[in-house]
Amino acid sequence: MASLQKAVLKKFIATLQADESFDPAKVEALKMRLTDGMKIKADDLVKIFSLPDGGEVL
Repeated sequence: MASLQKAVLKKFIATLQADESFDPAKVEALKMRLTDGMKIKADDLVKIFSLPDGGEVL
């Protein structure tokens, strides 16, 4: 099951990275939170998506 989740996550991140209209800093922040092994919280998503485009990665 874990390998299926990893495959879905990899595809999701790749899709976001390929989308030129989506800020790369947000993709990187999201990738870091999703791959750190801990469950992502709503507050984490709010922090990521409320960053201005090109904003600092937390």
